[in-house]
Amino acid sequence: MDITLTHCRYAPTWETLQKLIQETTNDPHGQLIRIARKDRGCDYRAPGDYDLGFRLSVNKCILPINLTIKGV
Repeated sequence: MDITLTHCRYAPTWETLQKLIQETTNDPHGQLIRIARKDRGCDYRAPGDYDLGFRLSVNKCILPINLTIKGV
């Protein structure tokens, strides 16, 4: 899955992002289990590129997600 958000000052909260992914995958019990900045930085609310892992609740598979947050 690829998610791109543009014209942002900050990345969404991870709870909000998890809810969005739960709704789009129709998996209300799935969980974000991995959040990593591709540049290995430590500001997880800053614009940038992220690798996410979302564990599906039904079969426990990990859905890889590329998240891009583009600043204003």
